[in-house]
Amino acid sequence: MSKLYRILGLSLAVGLLSTPLAFAKYTEGAVSGGGTISGKVAFKGAQPAAKEFPIGKFPQEAFCSKVDTKDGTRFRQDVRVNGGGLGDVVVFIEKIESGKAFKPAEAMIVADQCRFLVAEGQGPSRAVTVVLNTKKAGKEGIIKVKNLDADPSDPKTAEGVLHNPHGYDVKGVMTKTIFNKPVPKKDQEITLKVKKTWFKKADSFMKIECDQHNYMNVWALPVTNPYYAVVNDDGTFSIGDVPAGKYVLKAFHQALGFKKMNIEVSGGGTAKADFEFGG
Repeated sequence: MSKLYRILGLSLAVGLLSTPLAFAKYTEGAVSGGGTISGKVAFKGAQPAAKEFPIGKFPQEAFCSKVDTKDGTRFRQDVRVNGGGLGDVVVFIEKIESGKAFKPAEAMIVADQCRFLVAEGQGPSRAVTVVLNTKKAGKEGIIKVKNLDADPSDPKTAEGVLHNPHGYDVKGVMTKTIFNKPVPKKDQEITLKVKKTWFKKADSFMKIECDQHNYMNVWALPVTNPYYAVVNDDGTFSIGDVPAGKYVLKAFHQALGFKKMNIEVSGGGTAKADFEFGG
């Protein structure tokens, strides 16, 4: 065997041996002397205008016009700014091998007054939540969608306003359907298991949109470990019990994209991490 082939063979062997490390599942354990990451996600500049939808082009105009609607226009504020702080953001450590216990709740979405919303009690945001990346986390992720809408004044929808949650795996400008399930009756609930084929690419996320009412949207970030936080309305956040070390910290907003920074956490200390979008 030539020297060149031996070198190539050795390189390939090393690559194969190192590959599983890139997909190592998160390991739970006790954290001794962990630190904290805290900060604020800010928005520079004026808050962008809400998106507008001519509500008469969609079904159940009268019922769906009861909220967020004026003069025949439905409004959806995707970029919410409060005192310079940006809401509806998820801040997370991109990769971490081990740390505190990871027992994520099921992602619960409701259709309420022709809005897709994160269920109350699941966090400070009604527009964005997290969902488990089943393949990379080594745990099963669950998404539930419940329909709360019915219009007793209309015989056709007295038992329920038809919504059609259509889930997309989003990466940049590319989208791929991952589920499409109707919920025609009030109090009907569907349960979906996150498949290993979802969220294979870095910086991908989930969008759920109603095929009947396209202004109904909600978003979820796939996570692989418990070191994340959905920010408060003023953009502040805190992530605790972080093992000492160096990490890549990211911030995600569904309309504004991802930002990242390198951060070092010391045992028992607090690392400051501020992000800024816009401008």
